[in-house]
Amino acid sequence: MKIGVFIDAENIRRSGGYGIRYDVLRDYVSQYGDPIRLNSYMSIDEARMRTDYEYKDRTNGFLSIVRSYGFKIITKAIKWFEDEDGQRIGKANADLDMAVDMLLQSQHLDVIYLLTGDGDFKRVVQALQNMGIRVEILAFRYISRDLLHEADQFLSGYLIPNLLPVIEQRAEDWGAIGCRARGYCYSVQDGYGFMKYLDIDLRTWRDIFFHFSQLPERHYVNLDDVFEFVIDESPRSEGGILATKMQLLHTRHYIQDKGEKTPVVP
Repeated sequence: MKIGVFIDAENIRRSGGYGIRYDVLRDYVSQYGDPIRLNSYMSIDEARMRTDYEYKDRTNGFLSIVRSYGFKIITKAIKWFEDEDGQRIGKANADLDMAVDMLLQSQHLDVIYLLTGDGDFKRVVQALQNMGIRVEILAFRYISRDLLHEADQFLSGYLIPNLLPVIEQRAEDWGAIGCRARGYCYSVQDGYGFMKYLDIDLRTWRDIFFHFSQLPERHYVNLDDVFEFVIDESPRSEGGILATKMQLLHTRHYIQDKGEKTPVVP
């Protein structure tokens, strides 16, 4: 299976995916085939690069690390404008570059992992599917409903172990007793429910029980809600586990209808 990965880095950064681990992403997709193309489309403030040496060193260091994981980086210079109120606004849209590359390079691919929540890629997804390419969407928050409907499959980036590092937790502790993991709700009963989470081996889905008392305050759980939680031993069944200290990461309310704009997240 020949795989391509195309990352709309600005969209992912602004929509819950700031700090993703490119090495984890590469390892995840490599389970399913040979990653022929690994492309990430990033915006760069070239004017700032010329005057802010700390920003320049930090940016170049980050780009060097991403390249070391086998990714090709396509940069787009930020262009600055002033609005009617005199406020300075920066824009760097690499959507067209990314769309053209996917269409041109798809002849060598079987599956494309598209990392974006931007509904502008809906027509590109349709074109790729018409060419016989399977397109899977991987994103975090503020995902276009139209894009989800066109995709062959969607997976929340939160669910891939350590794609977004858990704060103050070693990568190898994902899923261990007393440590944190992330999963999605697939069953809701009277006062309790069940989630699935991906094991650190990146292949095995495990079930875990939760009680409504562990939900965030005033949150009514929905199917497919994504949570981060602590895995504890169950006091009622030997070898059983349960989720505690649950934190909501993604819900249906974070799916956008046509015309909505992705908010800018610092």
